[in-house]
Amino acid sequence: MAQKRTASPSPPSSHHHHHNHHFNNDLTTSSSSLPTIKSENVPEMTTSTTTDRQNDFICPICFDIIEEASMTRCGHTFCYQCILKSVNRFNRCPKCNKSLKNDEIFPNYLLHDLIKRHKIRLRLKGGQSPETTANSSFDGLKNVLTSESHKLSLVDINEMLNILNEKKLLLESESTLVQNCLLHEFLKQLLKQKEEQQAKLSEEISQIRNDLEMVKISIQEPVPQTPTTSKKNANYSACRRRMYAHFEDFSSLYNSIKRGDETVTGDAHMGLDEFKDNLLKFSRYSGFRPLASLKYSFDVTNSSNIVSTIEFNKDMEYFAIGGVTKRIKVYDYNNVVNDYVDVHYPNVEMISSSKISCISWNYYMRNILASSDYEGAVHIWDINAGQSTKSFHEHEKRCWSVDFNEIDTGLLVSGSDDGKVKLWSMSDPNSIATLETKANVCCVKFNPKSSCHFAYGSAYHEVFYYDLRNLSKPLCTMKGHKKAVSYVKFLNANEIVSASTDSNLKLWNINKPSQCLRSFTGHINDKHFIGLATDRDYIVCGSEDNAVYVYYKGLSKFLFHYNLDEQLEKSSDFISAVCWKRNSNIVVAANSKGVVKIMEIN
Repeated sequence: MAQKRTASPSPPSSHHHHHNHHFNNDLTTSSSSLPTIKSENVPEMTTSTTTDRQNDFICPICFDIIEEASMTRCGHTFCYQCILKSVNRFNRCPKCNKSLKNDEIFPNYLLHDLIKRHKIRLRLKGGQSPETTANSSFDGLKNVLTSESHKLSLVDINEMLNILNEKKLLLESESTLVQNCLLHEFLKQLLKQKEEQQAKLSEEISQIRNDLEMVKISIQEPVPQTPTTSKKNANYSACRRRMYAHFEDFSSLYNSIKRGDETVTGDAHMGLDEFKDNLLKFSRYSGFRPLASLKYSFDVTNSSNIVSTIEFNKDMEYFAIGGVTKRIKVYDYNNVVNDYVDVHYPNVEMISSSKISCISWNYYMRNILASSDYEGAVHIWDINAGQSTKSFHEHEKRCWSVDFNEIDTGLLVSGSDDGKVKLWSMSDPNSIATLETKANVCCVKFNPKSSCHFAYGSAYHEVFYYDLRNLSKPLCTMKGHKKAVSYVKFLNANEIVSASTDSNLKLWNINKPSQCLRSFTGHINDKHFIGLATDRDYIVCGSEDNAVYVYYKGLSKFLFHYNLDEQLEKSSDFISAVCWKRNSNIVVAANSKGVVKIMEIN
């Protein structure tokens, strides 16, 4: 198709400063007919027809309606841009081959006005627009050649071929120029990118060499071999192997720290110390060592013994287990670990009216804990009395999660399948606030360092962070999971870890919520609640392959994992709950079969 042109061009000026015409790049979509050829063998018509007038308006170079009509010293008329380009290239008139210069081209005001009126007349009569006329020009050209070819002399044909050849040369020249300009621009930009990459790489290499020199200076001369040093060497070898297994992650972490992504200091030595601290934390643990095992239920008639939740009290002396058998069992940690018996009995056992989904201990009153259940109820339990002392029944569907506030210890938050997050006070009979959400709420957790901030995850695939003093909108939203968010836990006051049935854990910073800091992969989680727990810089979660996985927050791959039942190569069992004994290396995990294990990470 011919390129679209301005319907009413501005009048030409003697200097031709403003011009909107573009060359037609396709000869087959050029003129409506061949220009009138004055030759002794082709007599001129004595009558003027519409076709003749239209032919007079065609540029002999582009075969299109003339734009900014311009006449040469030798008396021929063309588009201004067409004749200007032709003269600049060939220094002669395309019609008569006479020598021609730029200053010998003049505006043809009369023809310009005629063409302008012609275009207006076509529009008023509803006839073809100039664009349509141009689009059908090739058909007109073929018709003329077919009907008048027997009248053309050799001179006429040669003249036409010269015009066509000039047009071809112009188009080829323009096309080649465009291609070369495009290639030049690409190579220039590519070179710029590579030079920037080279400069960045040179800077990184220089940093690494400087850091390497600093580390070399700090390394002392080898000491004589002793049993102690041999043990240290063995430990170093094990850490070295694990480091190489996570080398890509460490490279990324090193670069981000040196760039200042995860450090506030610009001191190179401090940045190196921060990275060294990450290496130290990473190498602290290498595996699990089982300490004790117990069963959540001994009822062989019950087809399901899934443990839904495990939590330690604030002093880390007791841990409570709840699940689908509707029982909350409280154990003394030291008794379980130190008693070499096959069967461990709970200190307290409390029976709920519904299946237990979550437990949370009060951080002030050591004998008080809360639970949420499948009927949507939130219960307050006194373990000394062994019974529920208070109940809230406002949720309309299964309540998945409940949590006590660590600062304001009389405050609770819960989340339910009814799409609501509710706030409760120990001193009030009803909820004190309700947050209506878009989807099922799967988990909710208070910020451990705040009395009024909490996070929740939902089937909407996102993590939301709120201030309970203003529930009209979230403080921030963290997007990245592809399926429902089943758990949210805080590593510290600013960092959140979320788990999802997309088999990913994700690390977020509430001060930079728009991007996920890191994704953790290796465990399997497609449909079940598998448990999630944190302790400072470490994360533990379950998996649907019946194994417990440990992650370090600075690395995407898991550090190690442990199968809860090593006798089973393939099993349909899955880890359903995990808990980290705060500020220790103790993890408690349970599975869908009701098997509970206390393990030490060493």
